Formats: sequence, C-alpha cells, structure tokens
Amino acid sequence: MLDLGLESMQEDGVLIQEEPALEIALPQVFDRPSLTIVQRGKLVHVEGLVARILRSHHADPTAGLGTDYQELVNDFQPLFTWAIACWDFLLSTEGCRFVPRGGEQKYGVRGDYRAFTDKDYSRLVHGLFRACTLEFAQQLEVSSLAQWLRERFWTLILESYRRLEQPLDPRQRILTPYSYLRCIPYQFLNDFHHDLVYATTQRLAPRERQAVETYFLHFYTESATAAQLDCSAEDCVSFLRQALVKLLLHDRLVYCLLRQIERY
Repeated sequence: MLDLGLESMQEDGVLIQEEPALEIALPQVFDRPSLTIVQRGKLVHVEGLVARILRSHHADPTAGLGTDYQELVNDFQPLFTWAIACWDFLLSTEGCRFVPRGGEQKYGVRGDYRAFTDKDYSRLVHGLFRACTLEFAQQLEVSSLAQWLRERFWTLILESYRRLEQPLDPRQRILTPYSYLRCIPYQFLNDFHHDLVYATTQRLAPRERQAVETYFLHFYTESATAAQLDCSAEDCVSFLRQALVKLLLHDRLVYCLLRQIERY
C-alpha cells in the first residue's frame, strides 16, 4: 500500500495512524506431482514427425497442424496429464490470476477481469506444447523432444502464468488475488459507497482530486500518476497524502473505501 508516513502524526489535534496491514490466511499448499513419464513411446520417429509438422506449418501457417500433430499430442499424453495435475499446486503457490473480459462477458458485470480457470489453464498448457513443438523443430543441437520438454515445460508454464499478473495497461498496478473486482474506472459494488466516494472526492482541491482518481480509481502506479499529473513523484505523493489526511479526518468511510482499492 502507498506509504503516507502518518506515524505519530497529529492534524488539528487528532492523532493519525496508518491502517494496519490486512492479515490473510494462507491457503493450503499442494505438492507438485513428479514428472516421471513424458511420452507413451509408441511413435518411433518423433523428431522426424516434428520436422514434417514444421514444414507443413511453413507451407501454410493459417492451417492447423494436421493429423501428424494430433499423433504427437496423443504420444505425449502423459506430459499433459502431469501438467494438468499441477493446477492445484500452481494455484496454491502462485495464487489466482485474472484475464480481461471480452465481448459478451462484459454484459451485466462491473469487473473488467474474470478469473483464470482450470479450462484456461488447460488451453495454456496445450498452447505451450504447440509452441514448443515448432520451436524444437528449429533446434539443431537438441536431439530429443522428450528431454527438451522435461527440462523446460514447467518453467514455461510458470513464466506464462506469472505474466498474467500484469495488467494490459503498463501504467496500472499489478493485479492481485482480489482483482476480480477491478474495473476502469473503479466502481464500488455498493451504490451508496459508490455515490459517496465520487461525491466526496469532488470536494477535494483539483490536484488532490486528480491524484486520487488517477491512483485509486484507475489503478495507476505512483510514477504513472505523477506523469499523468505532470509533476514530480514527491509532489504526487504529497497530493495523495493531503487528500487522504483530509478524508481520514472528515470522511473516514471514504478514506477506508479508497485504501481498500489498493488491495485489489
């Protein structure tokens, strides 16, 4: 959360203290299954098949990879079974992730993001395997697809999952396990809270209001907020601090609602 430096500060004779950190119980952590068998071994010439798949892809990139690729997928079914079994471990150690809503998914909801589900994860795994197949076919120094996947596949899954944490707009703060509530601009689920916050912030000084709206309601980072306000980072934090101190003294509910947004 934004450090306001409110330790032992007094304003108009009132002692002001920072909000305590939110205590969240850690979820159960699952063990990651061991990768024992990568492929069934029914295909005799895997690398030759992969080379043929690559040639077909280069001939027509818009077409599917065909029956050769399906045979490859079937032979590497143990790898897929293991990867899907890692879902609980990934979720419990990395936390949940969220992806932008698109099209009809936006109707009737306030949030711009939806949860990344096990079905999304399955598509991620299959997409990575496809990418690995095409990349491996271009590696001259590697002779075994099974060994290549054994060494890289989990790392690729982990890196791809972690990238989901980043919002589409690089100016915004990273997504958190509570980001299912995020929308641009932020809309409170309770209409009373929504109207109260927006009406109250309109009474702030112009620069303070702009800082609050940019940082809290649009999730901008401190540096991006400063750039939006065309001021230094120190001045930006000062505007935020002045606004929040006023709200803490005179509109504590609004202050708490705004600070709550930082957890999202």
